[in-house]
Amino acid sequence: MSPLAIGLLAFTALVFLLLLRVPIGFSMLMVGAGGLLMTKGPVFAEYALSATPYSAIYSFTLAAIPMFILMGNLANAAGVTTELYDTGYKLLGRLPGGLGMATVFACAGFAATTGSSVGMVAAMTRIALPEMDRYGYDRRLSLGAIAGAGTLGILIPPSIPAVMYAITTEQSVGRILLGGVIPGIIMAVTMLAYLGLRCKLNPKLAPVASKKIPLCEKIRSLKGVWTIAVLFGGVIGSIYLGWATATEAAAVGCLGAIIIAALKRTLKWVAIKSALTDSVKMTCMIMMISVGAAVFQLFLMRCGFASAFSGFFIGANMSKMSVVILMLAIYIPLGMFFDTMGMILLTVPIFHPIMMNLGIDPIWFGTMLIIMIQISLLSPPVGLNVFVLKGCVPNSSLGQIFAASVPWMFIQILVVALLLIFPQLVIWLPNLMK
Repeated sequence: MSPLAIGLLAFTALVFLLLLRVPIGFSMLMVGAGGLLMTKGPVFAEYALSATPYSAIYSFTLAAIPMFILMGNLANAAGVTTELYDTGYKLLGRLPGGLGMATVFACAGFAATTGSSVGMVAAMTRIALPEMDRYGYDRRLSLGAIAGAGTLGILIPPSIPAVMYAITTEQSVGRILLGGVIPGIIMAVTMLAYLGLRCKLNPKLAPVASKKIPLCEKIRSLKGVWTIAVLFGGVIGSIYLGWATATEAAAVGCLGAIIIAALKRTLKWVAIKSALTDSVKMTCMIMMISVGAAVFQLFLMRCGFASAFSGFFIGANMSKMSVVILMLAIYIPLGMFFDTMGMILLTVPIFHPIMMNLGIDPIWFGTMLIIMIQISLLSPPVGLNVFVLKGCVPNSSLGQIFAASVPWMFIQILVVALLLIFPQLVIWLPNLMK
C-alpha cells in the first residue's frame, strides 16, 4: 500500500472515532499508536509511546499557554468584560447597530487579555444578549454579532493557537503574536463597519437606543479601558521591546491580572479557585491533544505520508499563491471534524516543510491560518462557538445560529483575501521587533 493510501486510511479512522465522540486527543493517540504497531512493529510502537508524550509537552515555551489562560480567567473574574461592554455601549449605543458594535468593541478588548474565544462567547452572551433583546434587536443579528466577534479571541494577541503554531514551526512566539495585531484591528473595524452599514440600511434590525449619554459620562466610561491597556501593553510591549520572552511576558500579564483584580477588590478565594480550576482543565485538554498529535504525526512521518504529501505539493506545477490558497482552503472541511488545536497540530508539521521549500513567510501564513480556523469556529457542523452559544441560549436553534454566523464568515474571508494581497499588513510589525 502506498504512503498516501496509508495516510488516507488513518485519517478515515480518525474521523470515524471523532464521529463516535471520542475526544480528539485520544483519537489521534489511538490511531497513531495503532498505525505504528501495524507498520513498524511492537518494539518501535512501545518506544514511541514511552518517549513521544514526554517530548511533546516538555517545553519551556509551552508554559505561556496556561499563563495566558489564567490571565484571561482572572481578567474575566475582575469584571473586565462587563466594563468593556459598558464603555462600548456608552460610546456607540446611539449609532445604528450600536449595541452590536459595543459587543464587537468588548470582544476586541477582551481578546487582548485572553487567547481563547469560547469563554468570550459565553461571557458576551450573558452580558450583551439581554441588552440587545431589551432594545428589540433582531435575534439573528444579535447571535451573529456574539458568535462572529467572539472569534477575535484567537487572532488578537495573546493568542493560544498562535503560541502553539509558533512552537510547532519553531518560530518566534513574539513575532507570530505581533503578526496578529494589525489583522485583528482590521477584522474588528470591518465587523463594526458591517454592523453600522447593515443597520443603517435596515433600521428595523436594530432600533437606536433612546437613552442619550452625556459627553462627560462617555469620557468617564473610558476608565473601563485602563485594565486592557495595562495588560495588553504589559504583555505585547515587553515582547516588542525585547524586555521579555513570550513566556516571561505571559507571567507578567498573569501577575498584572492578579494585581488588577486585587485593586478592583474582586480577588476573592471563590474567583481564584474558579480561575485556577478552569485554567487547569483547559491546559490539560491542550496538553492531551499535543500528546495525541505528536504520536499521530510520528506515524505519518514513519509511514512516509508526510514526505509523499509534501512532495506532491512541491512537485506540482502551481504558483506559490495557489499553494497557499489550497493549503488555507483545507481548513474549512477540517473544521467540520477537528477543534482548533487538533487542526494546528495535525496539519502544520506537514505544511511547514512545504512553506519553507517554497519560501513562504511562516508568520504571514500562520496569521491567515488562524483566521481560517476562526471561520471553522462558525462553520457547520462542528462550529465550536455556535455550540457554546447554543448552550447559553437554549431557545435558539443550531440552524438559526449557523445562519446568523454566515455574514461574519464572509467578513473573515474578506480579511484573508486582503492579507493575501498585502502581506505587509502581517509582517510589518514583527519585522520592527527588536
